[in-house]
Amino acid sequence: MRLQILESGHSYEQKLAFQRMLERGGRVSDMTRLLAYRPAFFGMAFSAFVDATQHQPSAEWTQGERELFAAFVSRLNQCVY
Repeated sequence: MRLQILESGHSYEQKLAFQRMLERGGRVSDMTRLLAYRPAFFGMAFSAFVDATQHQPSAEWTQGERELFAAFVSRLNQCVY
């Protein structure tokens, strides 16, 4: 389910940042829009979780391997990573 509020519920500054991303030839993913929509409620906590799971040292997997796993799972879920 895609939340319609993610298309129009951002501040002016966030909309400018999204526009700069698009102008550089990129895209603005739904995840980026979600993290920016209510950062105090969800975005900061989720970003901290991702940082802890993806970027902290691990004895089992390198950071690159974890990024590859995330990209693979996103592809399986038909979600642009």
